[in-house]
Amino acid sequence: MPALLPQSKKPFTVQALLLEAEDGFAARADTVYLPGETLYLLLQIQGHAVDRSSRVRLSYRIEALDFNGVPFVEPELGKIETELAPQDARWVPRVRFSPALPPFADSGKYRFLIQVTDELAKTQARQEVGFQVRGRRVDASDALVIRNFAFSRQEDGEALPVSAYRQGDVLWAAFDLTGYKTGEKNLVSVEYTLVVVNGLSEVIFRQPEAAREQGTSFYPRRYVHAVFSLNLEKGIRPGAYTILLSARDSLGAQSSEGRFPFTVE
Repeated sequence: MPALLPQSKKPFTVQALLLEAEDGFAARADTVYLPGETLYLLLQIQGHAVDRSSRVRLSYRIEALDFNGVPFVEPELGKIETELAPQDARWVPRVRFSPALPPFADSGKYRFLIQVTDELAKTQARQEVGFQVRGRRVDASDALVIRNFAFSRQEDGEALPVSAYRQGDVLWAAFDLTGYKTGEKNLVSVEYTLVVVNGLSEVIFRQPEAAREQGTSFYPRRYVHAVFSLNLEKGIRPGAYTILLSARDSLGAQSSEGRFPFTVE
């Protein structure tokens, strides 16, 4: 074991802070983060050992976990190995980690688990940082289901209390699919088609090809969010209409359907 010189009388510790921005101030303790948002974690390490050659050798591991203890990004592993100069007497090792929350993250208390090892002194320091996430509410299901269907006047806009439009409007709608089965590496493979019928059950629009969502992700994807629009041309007749939505989960060999009425005034 190399001969060590004490860096200071301080114990070996790691201070972890969530920042407002990459080089910003410390975030408020009651900050609530949203899906897809980038987090800015700063570690400051104190009390580390220095050998007689003025070298520092540290390693660290940062785990980012959701409210169920499931990692939402790969663990961050790294090392700090440097040789100090005389003017570095007040040098403090720092580590920055900036993961993004999954765009489909659920609400709950998330946390960072941090472990820093002083490779020279063979000691460890641990820290935990918790933070709150507010995600989109999509109730779980054991089978494929269409959730949260809503009409609006713009893409992912505020849901209309009454699904009524005028001739020439653009109809926007959004919904969530959940309850599908997943494959290796959290593979998801779902698709949907839509048909619009009038009050006489006559088809006035049929989607030519199914819209598909397929791919893998590191973090399990608990729902698929879909958005579509329809141009209600000025020649459309006023009256009652219905969107017939059909969804299919190819991995789970299951399907789900929904009927969503609207009117043109």
